[in-house]
Amino acid sequence: MNTLPLDTTDNGLEIVGGKGRSLSRLCNSGFDIPGGFQVPTSAYRGFVSDNGLQEKILRLATPVIVEGGISFEQASANIRGLFAEHDLSSNVIADIRAAYDALPGTPAVAVRSSANAEDLPDLSFAGQQDTYLNVTGGGAVAVAVKNCWASLWTAQAINYRHEMGIEQDVVAMAVVVQIMIPSDVSGILFTANPATGERAEMIVNCSFGLGEAVVSGQVTPDTYIVDRETLTAKETIIGAKEQKIVSDGEQGTRMEDVADNDKAQSSISDESLRELVTLAIQVEKTFDNVPQDIEWAIFEGGLWLLQARPITNLPPAPPRDVTWPEIPGAVLLKRQVAENMPDPLSPLFEELYLFAIYDTQTWPEGWEWNGSKTKNYMKNFVVATVNGYAYQAIHNINGEDWLDYMEKHKQKQAKQPWYVTLKQSISEGQYMIDSMKDGPLHFVFVIMRAFRTFKRYPTLVKWEKEWLPDYLAVIESWEKLDPSLATGEELLTGMKSLTRAEGKYWHALRGVIGTAKGTDGAFQTFLEENAADEGLISGTFLSGFPSKTLEAEVAMRAIAQRINSNQSLYELTIITPASRFLVQLDQHPDGRPVRDAIDKYLYDFGRQVFNLDFVEPALAEQPLPFFMSLKAMVRNAGYDLATRQQEVARNRREKWKQALRFFKGSQRLEFLRLYWTARVNYPTREEALFYMGLAWSTFRPWAQELGERLVSIGTLSAPDDLYYLSSEDLELAIQARADNRAMPELIEKAQQQRQLRDQRFLMNQPPSIPLSKTDATFKVSSDEENLLRGFAVSPGSVTGIASVIMTPNDFDKMTPDSILVCPLTTPAWTQLFPHARGLVTDIGSILAHGSIVAREYGIPGVLGVGDATQRIKSGQTIAVDGDRGTVTILD
Repeated sequence: MNTLPLDTTDNGLEIVGGKGRSLSRLCNSGFDIPGGFQVPTSAYRGFVSDNGLQEKILRLATPVIVEGGISFEQASANIRGLFAEHDLSSNVIADIRAAYDALPGTPAVAVRSSANAEDLPDLSFAGQQDTYLNVTGGGAVAVAVKNCWASLWTAQAINYRHEMGIEQDVVAMAVVVQIMIPSDVSGILFTANPATGERAEMIVNCSFGLGEAVVSGQVTPDTYIVDRETLTAKETIIGAKEQKIVSDGEQGTRMEDVADNDKAQSSISDESLRELVTLAIQVEKTFDNVPQDIEWAIFEGGLWLLQARPITNLPPAPPRDVTWPEIPGAVLLKRQVAENMPDPLSPLFEELYLFAIYDTQTWPEGWEWNGSKTKNYMKNFVVATVNGYAYQAIHNINGEDWLDYMEKHKQKQAKQPWYVTLKQSISEGQYMIDSMKDGPLHFVFVIMRAFRTFKRYPTLVKWEKEWLPDYLAVIESWEKLDPSLATGEELLTGMKSLTRAEGKYWHALRGVIGTAKGTDGAFQTFLEENAADEGLISGTFLSGFPSKTLEAEVAMRAIAQRINSNQSLYELTIITPASRFLVQLDQHPDGRPVRDAIDKYLYDFGRQVFNLDFVEPALAEQPLPFFMSLKAMVRNAGYDLATRQQEVARNRREKWKQALRFFKGSQRLEFLRLYWTARVNYPTREEALFYMGLAWSTFRPWAQELGERLVSIGTLSAPDDLYYLSSEDLELAIQARADNRAMPELIEKAQQQRQLRDQRFLMNQPPSIPLSKTDATFKVSSDEENLLRGFAVSPGSVTGIASVIMTPNDFDKMTPDSILVCPLTTPAWTQLFPHARGLVTDIGSILAHGSIVAREYGIPGVLGVGDATQRIKSGQTIAVDGDRGTVTILD
């Protein structure tokens, strides 16, 4: 059968394709659908088979490398040429003519592609194949059908299937032929908000004329955000609507200008909008309440449905009625927690890790401030969670704001007898020395500060000699054991032991970070107070030095160079999608040395975490972001590392000379002292952070083993469900398994907790609770439309194209030689820096990871902008001033 009725019940995906299947369902459910017919995939397959095209198509459907990237342009031209060389059979033409002639009158029709791999929940294929509008006459329809078949092999369609892993030999094309609706108004409706996942909102885009202008993005349409309950628009944005697409005589379409008095008017009336959204709800119900992407048209007051398909990649609905309650007597800040725990925490991590950091989960009663001698001193930096997000809780002291109390505490110390201050300085370390700067102890201050200038602080020495080795020893002790040989109780014991080791290391990190803050921060304060107009920041003088970050880049570059030295490996790397690169590399005869180098890289540098929550795998476990970055480096090496470091060193020397000319006398001595103090101590911060989360590379195999055992007994549906339970749940589940019993109720609990965490990703978390002057990682940006303000963290100015990267899954969207704009960076993000000309983040300050890495790479950086990822779009030209802390959107 070469044609089928539009309302056919023989509407499987392999018969009529995605579009045809949904239209058949709409027809059979009684909706107003323009009449027409379908040409099933069997007709396409018959054409290909009768003309011996399949083998030729598959041989041609291979990419070539053009300017360092893959291209299917020539492949597409050659394949479509094959279709042009052959005519449809007389039977097919006759059947199409007969189906067309059966339509009322001699109508103009739309001839639309309907492939067997489109309009799916996870693959829309939107815009990949061709549509032909305003086609009149049976012969013209037959030609359009063959052109639709050929459009299965457009360059974009072949590439889409290549990237998505869809085999080219399984695709086939059906065609939908429908009577054209000469729309007065047309557009798209989403029955849920595709940006936020909010199911209580529907989004309508529409404009004058045929809907192709809206679908293809050729006009700026009107936008209506509709309340699903009231069926009325709660927000209306009138688009420019400068042009519209209309039928052009008997064949084809053309663009024409919209009348001036219509451009500023709403393209749809309130009554039609209500009718449309009412109809959309009925369509959604027809498709089992799955949110739908609906195309529609209005002609002479009548509403027609043209298409419905599932909304692809719809995020979960955000939680409703969310509040951010305050903790009495405390301010909750993002600070460093935001860098290392930026996402909603998994329940098991929230319990085990936060409990591992602190002996209790509540504030201890009856405590008193006694400087660093205070019992449970670190409790004043307890990690609290609100709606699953981590904050540092800074508690007030005796009813006073913490910063106010500290200021009074310093004043009190300044008035105490000199011998008391001296005793405290000797016992408590460098932090007390500042209190002796003024007054009779100034000479002691000078001597002790000078003594400490060229030495590493005791905290950093202790980290190197004691804290880090102890931490690594615990990891190694569990890494040597085989989790498959452990009992359930031993598996949970190992998970808890590794969590305690990681929690203990957090304390070590706080000491190291605090020291870095005391050196880098003091240096920056001195420059701000004494050289504000000179454009000098501490980052100017603390950039370009050796680090683990640069070691990782050297290692990645060595792998890229090895690939580039072998033409076959180079072609494999460029052509193969990152998700399948490792499999193809393993099958390549020359791939073993590269694979070994990759394995070593991932062991040495891939155990860094994107997120401290152990629910998220490290790079070594899911290395897709690494392969994306490696492909980018093979294609474009970015800045030469040696040249770039020479430029950084040269800039540092120039600023050094400028500073020495500017500062005179005692100020010059203070500048030199502060510089060397920071230079000697500050780099240890990144070294210490490099190991953060290392325990999870051992923890996760133990958790995976326990999860698999609980799946096998029927207690969990997936091994990683255990991250959404409590340790008490796991203890009960382990005991039940020992008794050969399942606890299926934990499946539902885990699913609910997983869904809640997914929803929380869409919440806009406040930078502090309540908004407070103590927040040091987030600046409220300027109200000016194109000017954003943040923290100046890495010197220099640069203008370039922005690459907005929200998650590691977006690493392939990083354009070489662009400005990286992202929420924040952790050590695992540094593989993007070889391709970055500048850095802008929502969260961070002068001591954040991103600022330090930006200095190492010598690129301008502005951190803590607050809403950079919302206000800047990929491809926009922006100017970053790393000396003044501003970002300007130039287009």
